[in-house]
Amino acid sequence: MRLSTAQLNTVMLTSMQSSTTGVNKSFMQLNSGEKMLKPSDDPLGSVQLMMLDREQANIGQFQKNITNLEAQLGKTESHLDASNNAVLRVQELVTSVLNASNSTVEGREAIATELESLLDQLADTANSKNPNGDYIFAGTKTDTQPITKDPATGKYVYNGNGDQRMVKVAESMSIPANQTAEDIFFNGGSDIFNTLDKTIADLRNPAIEGASLTASVTAAQSDIDSTLNSINRAWTDVGGQRNALTMVQGSHEDNKLVNSKLIGDVKDLDYSEAILEMNSQMAALQATQMTYSKIQNLSLFKLM
Repeated sequence: MRLSTAQLNTVMLTSMQSSTTGVNKSFMQLNSGEKMLKPSDDPLGSVQLMMLDREQANIGQFQKNITNLEAQLGKTESHLDASNNAVLRVQELVTSVLNASNSTVEGREAIATELESLLDQLADTANSKNPNGDYIFAGTKTDTQPITKDPATGKYVYNGNGDQRMVKVAESMSIPANQTAEDIFFNGGSDIFNTLDKTIADLRNPAIEGASLTASVTAAQSDIDSTLNSINRAWTDVGGQRNALTMVQGSHEDNKLVNSKLIGDVKDLDYSEAILEMNSQMAALQATQMTYSKIQNLSLFKLM
C-alpha cells in the first residue's frame, strides 16, 4: 500500500504528538512526584484513593473525638478523686462523733463546721463545668445545674438526668463521656447531700444525744459507705474507658500507617522507572523528528 505525502505527514505528526504528550506527562509526573495526574490515568486506582482518603478523614475525626473525650474523662477522674477524698474525710469525722472527747457542744460544733465545708465542696464538685461551660455531671442536661437546694423544702435535689453522652471513637464503637451526679451521690436510696445536711443539723441540736445521736451517725455512715462505693464504681468505669481509648487510638494509628502505604502504592511515583520511561519517550520523539526531517527533504528531483 502506497502512502501519499499528505498521509505520510499525518502519520509522522501524529507520532510526534503522541511522543511529545508522553514526554510532557513524564515531566509533570517527575515534577509532582505522583504517577496519577488525573483520574482517567488509573480509574481503578482513583476509586481506591477516594475510599482510602475518606477512611483517613474518618480516622482523623475519630482521633479528634478521642483527644477531646480523653480530656473530659481525665477531668471527671480528677473530680471523682476530689469527691472520694472529701467523703473519706466525712467518714472519719462522722465516726469521731461517737468519741467521748467530741461529745461537748464545742466538739460537736467543730465537726459540724468542717462537715458543712465538705458538703459545700461536694456540691461544688458535682456542679463542675467543662471549659465549654457545660455541667459535667448533669447527664445530657448540660446547661442545667445538677445539684441545688430547694428553697421550699430545704432539701438538696438533682436536676439533671441519667442519660449518657456517647462519643463515637471508631466506626462501630462509642464510649460514654460522662458520669452523672445521680448515679454517684443519689443511688440506691442513699443521698449523701441530705444525709450530711441532717447530720450537721443533729450535731447542732443539743436535744439529740445518746441513742438518738448514735442512730443519726449510724444512718449517715451507711449512706457514706454507699457513696464511696458509687464513687469507686464510677472511677473504675472511667479508668476502663480511658484504657479502651488508648487501645482504639493505637488501632487508628496502625490503620493510618497501612492506609498511607496503600495510598503511596497507588499514588507515588517510582522515579527510576519514570526517568527510564521519559528517556525512552524522548528517544522515540527524537527518532521520529529525524525521520520526518529526512522525509521532508526527499523529492522526486533529488531521486532523479
